[in-house]
Amino acid sequence: MSPNALPARPRLAAHVLARRHLVGGEERFILHDLRSGQLLQIGPREWVLLSAADGTRDVEGIVIAAAREGAPARVPAAEAFFAQLHAAGLLGAEDAGEEASPWAPAKSASPALDPGEGDPRERPLEVLPDFSLHCDGRGSCCRIYASILFDPEEAARARALRPEVLGGGARHERAFTPERGTWPCAASVVAMRDGRCAYLEGEGGEARCSLHAIGGPEAKPLGCRTFPTSFVDDGESIRVSVAAECACVLASVGRPGGAPLIDPRLRARRDLDERIDVARLPDRAEVAPGATAARAELVAWSRRLAAAAPPPDVAAGLSSLAAAVEAEGLTGGAIARFERPDPLAPAALAPWLAALHARAARRAREDAAWRSERDLARKATQWIAAATFALAEPDLLAALLLSPAPAPDRERFYLRAALHGHRLLGALPLSLALRDRAARLVVARALPLVCAEAGADDPACAEPIALVEAALRGHGLDAYAADVARAS
Repeated sequence: MSPNALPARPRLAAHVLARRHLVGGEERFILHDLRSGQLLQIGPREWVLLSAADGTRDVEGIVIAAAREGAPARVPAAEAFFAQLHAAGLLGAEDAGEEASPWAPAKSASPALDPGEGDPRERPLEVLPDFSLHCDGRGSCCRIYASILFDPEEAARARALRPEVLGGGARHERAFTPERGTWPCAASVVAMRDGRCAYLEGEGGEARCSLHAIGGPEAKPLGCRTFPTSFVDDGESIRVSVAAECACVLASVGRPGGAPLIDPRLRARRDLDERIDVARLPDRAEVAPGATAARAELVAWSRRLAAAAPPPDVAAGLSSLAAAVEAEGLTGGAIARFERPDPLAPAALAPWLAALHARAARRAREDAAWRSERDLARKATQWIAAATFALAEPDLLAALLLSPAPAPDRERFYLRAALHGHRLLGALPLSLALRDRAARLVVARALPLVCAEAGADDPACAEPIALVEAALRGHGLDAYAADVARAS
């Protein structure tokens, strides 16, 4: 078969996410290509055709299956539809093959033994100290992310508790789409109503998870029950920290008496639910472009930085630390620069803010074509685009940088949680990750002005750092940092 020919048994590729949205009562399906970032909107009838394309049927078989579901189509029209998807790079190979491996049922999570480091299952859980979570139950986290995952058992339980939601009681596919592609997979994604999980009920301060209300916390999927806790194996311990992506996290800073991040009876990795994703730090990581350090060295440096005196301005401290790391590596002198930073220079921030604006503005235009005006994800992206556009004015940026940080306690906690959870060690070199976080904090400082000008009264606006963090990770805007790295 020609590489450009339509596969005989087409199916959606594993790198494409299909998401069902109800926007003002109108059903829409969005195909998101993770490789290119392309979004394609299709209608319910086209989705029935596409969902029948599971890699086992030819086009005639797909048409027959779709007709049984009330979506009749002619074979030539179906062929043209699949040819359009194929030309856009959205179809996978004819058989499951290796590409289907991410969709196979999850295996028991037994971490590989690491010679010289002992059994990773015996590593102690090191929980972020002096923090407990006060969840307000208002569902901001249920309204900002693009995907909320359920495993088969969780989806069945949700449909049994709330069979009337989207008519999903008897038909899984009415409430859920596959996590990836259209091949049977181990996880499904719930449909969204105006950007909200379909199982979230109520508005504003009255919004509540209906699954929790009826069945208690265990009725929610594991991801929702563990959010916003993160788990990282750094070779010495399992760092248990928290993602500052939820307004409740930052609102909990300095407030004792909340819920612990994990059950205090859990002591080692072996005690964790096997389904929990425990990330692992690589053996070596880039500290600056072209320079690497061993994991143990990075872990020790992270501990020293966490113990350092917080600077008067966290964003300035991160920027100065980035310059020091690039100049001298992981030395004590670099940490001294963090504690006594130079003022943030508008010129140093400008390329970061410009790159984030380009990403946010593009996404805002795309969202306007299909997302509801009530959708928090759409609004957050618009606010970030407006904030970064305003900060392109040098005088305004300089004035903002000269002003005291509006929430210094939040910014200090943001960094403490990131260090404990090793969230600065990832795809970017450490020095660039530090500059990225400095830019995020500056955008978060500007966000209240944008929200006030827009007359926004969403509860999520109360914690702008969390709003920036959730929007960047949840909707791909964090790729802006790689744009800066490539440009430099």
